[in-house]
Amino acid sequence: MRYKAAIIIGISIIGFFLYFFILHSLFPTSKYFDKKIAVTQSLELNVPAGTMPYKNLLLHFFLFYPDDLQKKEYTGGSDSTITFNNAETGRGFQIFVVPYSEDRIVPEQFKKDLPSGVIEDPVEILIDGAPAIMFYSKDAVMGDTREVWFIKNGFLYEVTTYRDLDAWLSAIMQSWRFLEF
Repeated sequence: MRYKAAIIIGISIIGFFLYFFILHSLFPTSKYFDKKIAVTQSLELNVPAGTMPYKNLLLHFFLFYPDDLQKKEYTGGSDSTITFNNAETGRGFQIFVVPYSEDRIVPEQFKKDLPSGVIEDPVEILIDGAPAIMFYSKDAVMGDTREVWFIKNGFLYEVTTYRDLDAWLSAIMQSWRFLEF
């Protein structure tokens, strides 16, 4: 009886290892086997006073946002929108994310996502080490806006707020961190 149990356990262990070695050989460049997932590490966060943490594993980012804002997430097809708003104060910002295969933002993308075509005072900045462009624009609904656009991890991120909330948004964007997979 002991030998039968030992044989079953041995076969199970061998099967387990073969399963993963076979999968690894079938998908040698798969991101699921070749890279460590940093987000599984425990994050000991020192949450700044007056903020809440926001983490999105699918869109590969993390940030702190003011705790008086209500967060809502919308998904449509391949794109996602996350809004952070306070209806009483009118403060808020929006993050629009879409899969993106280019290594820079092409003019056609600006035309598609920025119907006004207005890009005023563009400035190159870094968001957690990723090159970004920050500029003023105009939106048919919001009026004058402050925008921050950047590419990372196969996504184009477009962050928008009202123009007069520029400094407020800058403080939030300083907490932005990419989750590397």
